Amino acid sequence: MLEVVLYADMLISWCSIGTNVEINLFQVLSTIALAIETSAPELNGHHKRTAFIANALAAELNLEPKDREDVFISALLHDIGGLVKKDYLIAIDDQEPYRHAHAAYGASIFNLVPSLRDKASIIRHHHQRWDNGRGEFCGDERIPFASHIIYLADRIDIQYLKLRKSGHEAPIERCIELIKNEAETFFHPRVLEAFLRLAKKTYFWLAIGKLLPLHLLSIYSPIAGKTINLDELMDYGLLLNNIIDMHCNFTCRHSLHVGIVARFLAEKCNYSEVDCKKIELAGYLHDIGKLAMPMGLLHKEGKLDAEDIAALKSHSYHTFELLSSIDAIADITRWASMHHERPNGMGYPFSLVGDEIERECRIISVADVFVALTENRPYRTAMPPEKVNEILLREAANGSLDSELVNLLLAGRQEVMAITDDMDLAQAS
Repeated sequence: MLEVVLYADMLISWCSIGTNVEINLFQVLSTIALAIETSAPELNGHHKRTAFIANALAAELNLEPKDREDVFISALLHDIGGLVKKDYLIAIDDQEPYRHAHAAYGASIFNLVPSLRDKASIIRHHHQRWDNGRGEFCGDERIPFASHIIYLADRIDIQYLKLRKSGHEAPIERCIELIKNEAETFFHPRVLEAFLRLAKKTYFWLAIGKLLPLHLLSIYSPIAGKTINLDELMDYGLLLNNIIDMHCNFTCRHSLHVGIVARFLAEKCNYSEVDCKKIELAGYLHDIGKLAMPMGLLHKEGKLDAEDIAALKSHSYHTFELLSSIDAIADITRWASMHHERPNGMGYPFSLVGDEIERECRIISVADVFVALTENRPYRTAMPPEKVNEILLREAANGSLDSELVNLLLAGRQEVMAITDDMDLAQAS
């Protein structure tokens, strides 16, 4: 009874996005930052603290509002390239060759989103050392000043965290000393001077000495009041979709294809254009919780044991946790995170039954199963069409999948496969 009441409360609190929705940009970007750290728990809080430090430095330097925004956004997502290959997150220790590899991948990811594209160069060079002035340029390209700010902010957080973890008796004083000792080799002199002024302020060390709650970071954030629309959110959804599929190599394009198939079904069900976009976005994001899964588990060959299966099943709840911090997309969060719920009550993580599962959730479920069956996996190749049909119809018959949606998909199978093939060709070109 308690679970039913809780679920009813969730339904009351969840509302749909309208055409003129305003989605808080800080919530979107902080969710992406959390996704980065979910993949690499050793970075816990690092991106929030680095963004806080970089923003404080930018304020100390009296940067223009637009420049402060660029610094903050880039700092909040500065290690996003590490998700391409988690080994690159070893850059937390600033070691070659990883520090530039993950920065280059991060710049490539920024280029996927129109509103981030102008900040790609900041990410590409955020580990560029000053090197007595030689670090002002990289070849013929002038290094963005924001890159120097983020580099120092990154090193401050890493050094201070190490000192506190080691139990150093005077971590603040030692951190300042270490940064000053590295000044000419590592840091832009103007940024260093700003840090030395900032280091005298008590609040600064109190703020970075903890995990720094998001609500507190939002108070300091220069983008706290900024919003984006649904089309712009789609761009960020595609960015996250790419990250999810890169994190799990063998399901390359899985989330993309689920989004495409889900939209196809939504159109066949006569949803509005706005709702079709939202369902497509839910398909892109449905597996974001897999970023919390160990790479070894995701790529494990052979039979999985009970513990492995339980761990993998938790990904849909992690999807719910990650997306739930974006207030305006509560319905998309619900549809994405409930893609393993089953009408016969045999699904997870909420064990919903029958009409408790919205049709939008069922659409993502059918799309997910269809795409999984038609793609290669470590333990098998893609199944032939007749086998896919057999499995989908069986799952519909036993109540695991919505029979109406399964029939719609099978009737349009050739059409939907042509759409996914065209999308793959477009992305490859």
